Amino acid sequence: MNQHTFIDLRVGTDLVYIPRLHRSYARLGLRFVQRLLTPQELAYCQGEGVFREAFFLKRVAARIAVKEAVAKALGSGLNGLGWGQGIDWQDVEVVAHKQSPPELVLSGRALQCASQLNIESWRFSLSHDGDYATAIVTGLIRA
Repeated sequence: MNQHTFIDLRVGTDLVYIPRLHRSYARLGLRFVQRLLTPQELAYCQGEGVFREAFFLKRVAARIAVKEAVAKALGSGLNGLGWGQGIDWQDVEVVAHKQSPPELVLSGRALQCASQLNIESWRFSLSHDGDYATAIVTGLIRA
């Protein structure tokens, strides 16, 4: 009998309606976004040069979608969305690189949950177009 190394997957996906995000941002301002994003993510979303709110909110929405997709893949949910034992928003960070694809970095409870599930690495895709931002996340488990 042959020995095989199998890879199991944990998958999460999310879709963010950008006009809803815009309403929250208009009502609560930057402190709303600061609660959801890490300082590095916020700096990336704000961009360099002239600030454009529409582009800023699309980038924010994509990162929110990644965070929610990771929470779904972990089976934990996000704190502040009705989950008491979920991960914190800032436990998941999308790190942007100029010359290569973005990287997903976990910390805190998110890293702890991933470790318990034996997730060795992550793959993800994020996108935004029109009124929506979306993300698909896959946690790879080596059996």
